[in-house]
Amino acid sequence: MKKIKIIAASIAVAFAIIIALIFFYFDGQKAVSTKSKEVVVEISGSASSVLDQLDKAGLIRNKTVANLYIKLNHYDFKANVYVLNQNMDLKTILKIIEGDNDYISTDKVTILEGYTIPECAKQVAKVANIEVDTTNLNEDQILELKTNKVLETWTNTEYLQSLIDKYWFLDQTILSTEIMFPLEGYFAPETYVITTKDVSIESITTMMLDQMDKNLQEYKDEISQFIINGNNISLHQFLSLTSVVQCEASKPSEDQAKIAGVFINRLEKPMRLQSDVTVNYANQIKTVAVTYNHLEVDSKYNTYKYEGLPIGPISTVSKDVINACLHYQKSDNLFFFALKDGTIIYSKTYDEHQQVVKENKWY
Repeated sequence: MKKIKIIAASIAVAFAIIIALIFFYFDGQKAVSTKSKEVVVEISGSASSVLDQLDKAGLIRNKTVANLYIKLNHYDFKANVYVLNQNMDLKTILKIIEGDNDYISTDKVTILEGYTIPECAKQVAKVANIEVDTTNLNEDQILELKTNKVLETWTNTEYLQSLIDKYWFLDQTILSTEIMFPLEGYFAPETYVITTKDVSIESITTMMLDQMDKNLQEYKDEISQFIINGNNISLHQFLSLTSVVQCEASKPSEDQAKIAGVFINRLEKPMRLQSDVTVNYANQIKTVAVTYNHLEVDSKYNTYKYEGLPIGPISTVSKDVINACLHYQKSDNLFFFALKDGTIIYSKTYDEHQQVVKENKWY
Protein backbone atom coordinates (compact mmCIF):
# COMPACT_ATOMS: atom_id res chain seq x y z
CA MET A 1 0.00 0.00 0.00
CA LYS A 2 2.88 2.29 0.93
CA LYS A 3 4.64 1.50 -2.38
CA ILE A 4 1.48 2.33 -4.27
CA LYS A 5 1.30 5.73 -2.54
CA ILE A 6 4.95 6.44 -3.33
CA ILE A 7 4.43 5.48 -6.99
CA ALA A 8 1.29 7.56 -7.16
CA ALA A 9 3.11 10.53 -5.60
CA SER A 10 6.02 10.15 -8.03
CA ILE A 11 3.63 10.00 -10.96
CA ALA A 12 1.86 13.10 -9.67
CA VAL A 13 5.16 14.98 -9.30
CA ALA A 14 6.32 13.87 -12.74
CA PHE A 15 2.98 14.89 -14.21
CA ALA A 16 3.19 18.26 -12.47
CA ILE A 17 6.71 18.79 -13.84
CA ILE A 18 5.57 17.86 -17.33
CA ILE A 19 2.62 20.25 -17.07
CA ALA A 20 4.97 23.00 -15.79
CA LEU A 21 7.43 22.40 -18.63
CA ILE A 22 4.64 22.46 -21.19
CA PHE A 23 3.35 25.71 -19.70
CA PHE A 24 6.89 27.11 -19.62
CA TYR A 25 7.44 26.16 -23.27
CA PHE A 26 4.21 27.61 -24.61
CA ASP A 27 4.26 30.66 -22.34
CA GLY A 28 7.76 31.46 -23.56
CA GLN A 29 6.44 31.66 -27.13
CA LYS A 30 3.94 34.39 -26.32
CA ALA A 31 4.39 38.05 -27.21
CA VAL A 32 6.39 40.13 -24.76
CA SER A 33 3.54 42.66 -24.55
CA THR A 34 -0.14 42.97 -25.28
CA LYS A 35 0.40 46.59 -26.29
CA SER A 36 1.49 47.61 -29.78
CA LYS A 37 5.05 48.92 -30.03
CA GLU A 38 6.88 48.82 -33.33
CA VAL A 39 10.54 47.84 -33.28
CA VAL A 40 12.99 48.06 -36.16
CA VAL A 41 15.59 45.30 -36.09
CA GLU A 42 18.31 44.32 -38.51
CA ILE A 43 18.44 40.56 -38.98
CA SER A 44 21.54 38.75 -40.24
CA GLY A 45 23.83 35.80 -39.49
CA SER A 46 23.22 32.42 -37.91
CA ALA A 47 20.15 31.32 -35.98
CA SER A 48 21.88 32.07 -32.67
CA SER A 49 22.82 35.54 -33.96
CA VAL A 50 19.23 36.14 -35.01
CA LEU A 51 18.02 35.18 -31.54
CA ASP A 52 20.51 37.60 -29.99
CA GLN A 53 19.28 40.38 -32.29
CA LEU A 54 15.63 39.71 -31.46
CA ASP A 55 16.38 39.45 -27.75
CA LYS A 56 18.34 42.73 -27.77
CA ALA A 57 15.40 44.39 -29.52
CA GLY A 58 13.07 43.23 -26.72
CA LEU A 59 11.03 40.89 -28.91
CA ILE A 60 11.63 37.56 -27.15
CA ARG A 61 9.76 36.55 -24.02
CA ASN A 62 12.07 33.66 -23.13
CA LYS A 63 15.37 33.13 -24.97
CA THR A 64 15.76 29.52 -23.76
CA VAL A 65 12.36 28.61 -25.15
CA ALA A 66 13.07 30.49 -28.37
CA ASN A 67 16.33 28.59 -28.82
CA LEU A 68 14.57 25.25 -28.30
CA TYR A 69 11.70 26.26 -30.60
CA ILE A 70 14.11 27.05 -33.46
CA LYS A 71 15.83 23.68 -33.02
CA LEU A 72 12.50 21.85 -33.17
CA ASN A 73 11.33 23.77 -36.25
CA HIS A 74 13.01 24.61 -39.55
CA TYR A 75 13.39 28.27 -40.54
CA ASP A 76 15.27 29.96 -43.37
CA PHE A 77 15.93 33.48 -42.11
CA LYS A 78 16.57 36.24 -44.67
CA ALA A 79 18.94 39.07 -43.77
CA ASN A 80 17.13 42.41 -43.89
CA VAL A 81 15.75 45.26 -41.80
CA TYR A 82 12.31 44.35 -40.43
CA VAL A 83 9.59 46.39 -38.75
CA LEU A 84 8.27 44.09 -36.02
CA ASN A 85 6.02 44.58 -33.01
CA GLN A 86 6.26 43.60 -29.36
CA ASN A 87 2.70 42.25 -29.50
CA MET A 88 3.79 39.54 -31.96
CA ASP A 89 4.36 36.02 -30.68
CA LEU A 90 7.53 34.04 -31.40
CA LYS A 91 6.02 31.96 -34.23
CA THR A 92 4.79 35.09 -36.02
CA ILE A 93 8.14 36.86 -35.72
CA LEU A 94 10.15 33.89 -36.96
CA LYS A 95 7.82 33.46 -39.92
CA ILE A 96 8.13 37.15 -40.85
CA ILE A 97 11.93 37.18 -40.81
CA GLU A 98 11.99 34.45 -43.41
CA GLY A 99 11.51 37.38 -45.78
CA ASP A 100 7.92 38.66 -45.53
CA ASN A 101 7.95 41.77 -47.76
CA ASP A 102 5.09 43.36 -45.84
CA TYR A 103 7.39 43.81 -42.85
CA ILE A 104 10.65 44.72 -44.56
CA SER A 105 11.58 48.34 -44.02
CA THR A 106 12.34 49.95 -47.37
CA ASP A 107 12.09 53.67 -46.60
CA LYS A 108 15.20 55.38 -45.29
CA VAL A 109 16.34 58.95 -44.85
CA THR A 110 20.05 59.40 -45.36
CA ILE A 111 21.58 62.59 -43.96
CA LEU A 112 25.24 62.99 -44.85
CA GLU A 113 27.99 64.94 -43.12
CA GLY A 114 28.07 68.48 -44.48
CA TYR A 115 24.42 68.52 -45.58
CA THR A 116 22.64 71.87 -45.32
CA ILE A 117 19.04 72.24 -44.17
CA PRO A 118 17.68 72.46 -47.75
CA GLU A 119 19.50 69.21 -48.55
CA CYS A 120 18.11 67.57 -45.41
CA ALA A 121 14.63 68.83 -46.27
CA LYS A 122 14.82 67.25 -49.72
CA GLN A 123 15.70 63.87 -48.22
CA VAL A 124 12.84 64.07 -45.73
CA ALA A 125 10.40 65.16 -48.44
CA LYS A 126 11.13 61.95 -50.38
CA VAL A 127 9.65 59.69 -47.68
CA ALA A 128 7.35 61.80 -45.48
CA ASN A 129 3.60 61.80 -46.03
CA ILE A 130 3.11 65.35 -47.30
CA GLU A 131 -0.06 66.46 -49.05
CA VAL A 132 0.43 68.81 -52.00
CA ASP A 133 -1.54 69.59 -55.12
CA THR A 134 0.15 67.49 -57.80
CA THR A 135 -2.08 68.57 -60.71
CA ASN A 136 -0.05 68.86 -63.93
CA LEU A 137 3.23 68.56 -62.05
CA ASN A 138 6.16 66.26 -62.79
CA GLU A 139 8.09 64.35 -60.10
CA ASP A 140 10.75 67.05 -59.67
CA GLN A 141 8.14 69.75 -59.20
CA ILE A 142 6.24 67.65 -56.68
CA LEU A 143 9.43 67.00 -54.73
CA GLU A 144 10.19 70.72 -54.73
CA LEU A 145 6.74 71.50 -53.32
CA LYS A 146 7.15 68.87 -50.62
CA THR A 147 10.64 70.13 -49.78
CA ASN A 148 9.23 73.62 -49.30
CA LYS A 149 6.62 72.17 -46.94
CA VAL A 150 9.41 70.64 -44.86
CA LEU A 151 11.26 73.96 -44.77
CA GLU A 152 8.05 75.73 -43.71
CA THR A 153 7.70 73.32 -40.81
CA TRP A 154 11.33 73.85 -39.77
CA THR A 155 10.85 77.63 -39.67
CA ASN A 156 7.52 77.63 -37.85
CA THR A 157 8.15 79.57 -34.63
CA GLU A 158 5.60 77.66 -32.55
CA TYR A 159 7.03 74.31 -33.65
CA LEU A 160 10.59 75.49 -33.06
CA GLN A 161 9.69 76.64 -29.56
CA SER A 162 8.28 73.19 -28.78
CA LEU A 163 11.61 71.70 -29.86
CA ILE A 164 13.54 74.21 -27.73
CA ASP A 165 11.44 73.15 -24.74
CA LYS A 166 12.16 69.48 -25.45
CA TYR A 167 15.89 69.40 -26.28
CA TRP A 168 18.59 70.75 -23.96
CA PHE A 169 20.93 71.65 -26.83
CA LEU A 170 18.46 74.01 -28.54
CA ASP A 171 17.88 77.52 -27.22
CA GLN A 172 16.42 80.88 -28.25
CA THR A 173 19.54 81.65 -30.30
CA ILE A 174 18.14 79.68 -33.23
CA LEU A 175 15.14 82.04 -33.42
CA SER A 176 17.31 85.04 -34.34
CA THR A 177 16.10 86.74 -37.52
CA GLU A 178 19.70 86.69 -38.79
CA ILE A 179 19.80 82.88 -38.65
CA MET A 180 19.07 81.55 -42.14
CA PHE A 181 17.72 78.14 -41.08
CA PRO A 182 17.00 77.70 -37.34
CA LEU A 183 17.78 73.96 -37.18
CA GLU A 184 20.94 74.14 -39.29
CA GLY A 185 23.70 72.04 -37.73
CA TYR A 186 21.40 70.29 -35.26
CA PHE A 187 20.52 67.16 -37.25
CA ALA A 188 22.85 64.19 -36.80
CA PRO A 189 24.28 62.67 -40.00
CA GLU A 190 22.90 59.13 -40.14
CA THR A 191 20.77 56.73 -42.17
CA TYR A 192 17.37 56.70 -40.49
CA VAL A 193 15.16 53.66 -41.03
CA ILE A 194 11.50 54.56 -41.21
CA THR A 195 9.57 52.49 -38.67
CA THR A 196 6.01 53.17 -39.72
CA LYS A 197 3.98 53.70 -42.88
CA ASP A 198 2.36 56.82 -41.41
CA VAL A 199 5.49 58.98 -41.30
CA SER A 200 5.35 62.73 -40.79
CA ILE A 201 7.85 65.58 -41.07
CA GLU A 202 7.72 65.89 -37.29
CA SER A 203 8.44 62.20 -36.63
CA ILE A 204 11.54 62.25 -38.83
CA THR A 205 12.66 65.51 -37.24
CA THR A 206 12.39 63.85 -33.84
CA MET A 207 14.52 60.92 -35.02
CA MET A 208 17.27 63.26 -36.23
CA LEU A 209 17.24 65.43 -33.10
CA ASP A 210 17.18 62.36 -30.84
CA GLN A 211 20.30 61.07 -32.57
CA MET A 212 21.97 64.47 -32.23
CA ASP A 213 21.13 64.35 -28.53
CA LYS A 214 22.98 61.04 -28.24
CA ASN A 215 25.96 62.37 -30.22
CA LEU A 216 26.27 65.53 -28.13
CA GLN A 217 25.73 63.81 -24.78
CA GLU A 218 29.00 61.95 -25.35
CA TYR A 219 30.91 65.24 -25.57
CA LYS A 220 28.69 67.47 -23.42
CA ASP A 221 31.20 68.10 -20.62
CA GLU A 222 34.12 68.69 -23.00
CA ILE A 223 32.11 71.14 -25.10
CA SER A 224 31.00 73.07 -22.01
CA GLN A 225 34.68 73.53 -21.08
CA PHE A 226 35.88 74.45 -24.58
CA ILE A 227 37.69 77.79 -24.58
CA ILE A 228 38.66 80.22 -27.34
CA ASN A 229 40.74 83.24 -26.50
CA GLY A 230 40.24 82.63 -22.78
CA ASN A 231 36.45 82.47 -22.97
CA ASN A 232 33.99 79.60 -22.92
CA ILE A 233 31.87 79.45 -26.04
CA SER A 234 28.26 78.33 -26.31
CA LEU A 235 27.21 75.02 -27.85
CA HIS A 236 25.73 76.99 -30.76
CA GLN A 237 29.10 78.66 -31.36
CA PHE A 238 30.91 75.33 -31.06
CA LEU A 239 28.65 73.78 -33.70
CA SER A 240 29.28 76.81 -35.89
CA LEU A 241 33.02 76.12 -35.67
CA THR A 242 32.66 72.38 -36.25
CA SER A 243 30.40 72.89 -39.26
CA VAL A 244 32.97 75.14 -40.94
CA VAL A 245 35.66 72.52 -40.33
CA GLN A 246 33.27 69.84 -41.63
CA CYS A 247 32.78 71.71 -44.90
CA GLU A 248 36.48 72.50 -45.30
CA ALA A 249 37.55 68.88 -44.69
CA SER A 250 34.61 66.54 -45.18
CA LYS A 251 36.44 63.22 -44.73
CA PRO A 252 37.57 62.10 -41.25
CA SER A 253 41.31 62.69 -41.13
CA GLU A 254 44.02 64.50 -39.22
CA ASP A 255 43.30 67.48 -41.48
CA GLN A 256 40.08 68.14 -39.56
CA ALA A 257 42.06 68.64 -36.35
CA LYS A 258 44.69 70.70 -38.19
CA ILE A 259 42.12 72.98 -39.84
CA ALA A 260 40.35 73.42 -36.52
CA GLY A 261 43.73 74.47 -35.08
CA VAL A 262 44.20 77.04 -37.86
CA PHE A 263 40.79 78.56 -37.18
CA ILE A 264 41.45 78.67 -33.43
CA ASN A 265 44.73 80.48 -34.13
CA ARG A 266 42.95 83.04 -36.30
CA LEU A 267 40.20 83.60 -33.72
CA GLU A 268 42.78 84.16 -31.00
CA LYS A 269 44.88 86.67 -33.01
CA PRO A 270 42.23 87.95 -33.70
CA MET A 271 41.94 87.55 -37.48
CA ARG A 272 38.88 86.99 -39.58
CA LEU A 273 38.34 83.35 -40.46
CA GLN A 274 38.00 84.17 -44.16
CA SER A 275 36.56 80.75 -44.90
CA ASP A 276 35.22 80.26 -48.42
CA VAL A 277 32.64 77.74 -47.25
CA THR A 278 30.96 80.40 -45.09
CA VAL A 279 30.74 82.67 -48.14
CA ASN A 280 29.19 79.83 -50.11
CA TYR A 281 26.64 79.32 -47.36
CA ALA A 282 25.81 83.01 -47.19
CA ASN A 283 25.17 82.93 -50.95
CA GLN A 284 23.49 79.49 -50.76
CA ILE A 285 25.83 78.09 -53.42
CA LYS A 286 28.55 75.46 -53.56
CA THR A 287 31.63 76.40 -55.55
CA VAL A 288 35.39 76.18 -55.29
CA ALA A 289 35.94 79.35 -57.31
CA VAL A 290 34.69 82.01 -54.89
CA THR A 291 34.59 85.42 -56.63
CA TYR A 292 34.87 88.97 -55.33
CA ASN A 293 31.15 89.37 -55.95
CA HIS A 294 30.50 86.37 -53.70
CA LEU A 295 32.66 87.94 -50.99
CA GLU A 296 30.54 91.09 -50.98
CA VAL A 297 27.42 89.38 -49.64
CA ASP A 298 26.29 91.18 -46.47
CA SER A 299 25.60 88.26 -44.15
CA LYS A 300 26.69 87.39 -40.62
CA TYR A 301 27.71 84.03 -42.10
CA ASN A 302 30.32 85.76 -44.28
CA THR A 303 33.58 85.42 -42.33
CA TYR A 304 35.41 87.61 -44.83
CA LYS A 305 33.19 90.54 -43.93
CA TYR A 306 32.51 89.83 -40.22
CA GLU A 307 34.89 88.90 -37.42
CA GLY A 308 34.59 85.77 -35.33
CA LEU A 309 32.53 82.67 -36.04
CA PRO A 310 29.58 82.68 -38.43
CA ILE A 311 26.31 83.51 -36.71
CA GLY A 312 25.29 79.87 -36.83
CA PRO A 313 26.23 76.40 -38.09
CA ILE A 314 26.39 75.97 -41.87
CA SER A 315 25.89 72.20 -42.13
CA THR A 316 25.43 68.93 -40.32
CA VAL A 317 28.44 67.76 -38.33
CA SER A 318 29.77 64.27 -37.67
CA LYS A 319 31.03 62.89 -34.39
CA ASP A 320 34.48 62.70 -35.99
CA VAL A 321 34.61 66.43 -36.61
CA ILE A 322 33.25 67.20 -33.14
CA ASN A 323 36.07 65.14 -31.69
CA ALA A 324 38.61 66.77 -34.04
CA CYS A 325 37.60 70.27 -32.94
CA LEU A 326 37.68 69.36 -29.25
CA HIS A 327 41.19 67.95 -29.72
CA TYR A 328 42.43 70.32 -32.41
CA GLN A 329 46.07 70.18 -33.42
CA LYS A 330 48.09 73.10 -32.11
CA SER A 331 50.51 74.80 -34.51
CA ASP A 332 51.59 78.23 -35.74
CA ASN A 333 49.67 77.84 -39.00
CA LEU A 334 47.25 80.58 -40.04
CA PHE A 335 46.47 79.53 -43.62
CA PHE A 336 45.71 76.38 -45.62
CA PHE A 337 45.09 75.53 -49.26
CA ALA A 338 43.47 72.38 -50.64
CA LEU A 339 44.87 70.77 -53.76
CA LYS A 340 42.61 69.11 -56.34
CA ASP A 341 43.35 65.66 -54.89
CA GLY A 342 42.33 66.79 -51.41
CA THR A 343 45.85 67.23 -50.04
CA ILE A 344 46.04 70.30 -47.80
CA ILE A 345 49.09 72.56 -47.56
CA TYR A 346 49.46 74.68 -44.42
CA SER A 347 51.28 77.99 -44.09
CA LYS A 348 52.34 80.22 -41.21
CA THR A 349 52.43 83.55 -43.07
CA TYR A 350 50.38 85.27 -45.76
CA ASP A 351 53.36 85.43 -48.11
CA GLU A 352 53.94 81.68 -47.78
CA HIS A 353 50.26 81.07 -48.43
CA GLN A 354 50.21 83.28 -51.52
CA GLN A 355 53.17 81.40 -52.93
CA VAL A 356 51.40 78.06 -52.34
CA VAL A 357 48.28 79.35 -54.11
CA LYS A 358 50.33 80.70 -57.02
CA GLU A 359 52.09 77.36 -57.52
CA ASN A 360 49.09 75.07 -56.97
CA LYS A 361 45.86 76.87 -57.91
CA TRP A 362 43.78 74.44 -59.96
CA TYR A 363 40.42 76.14 -60.39
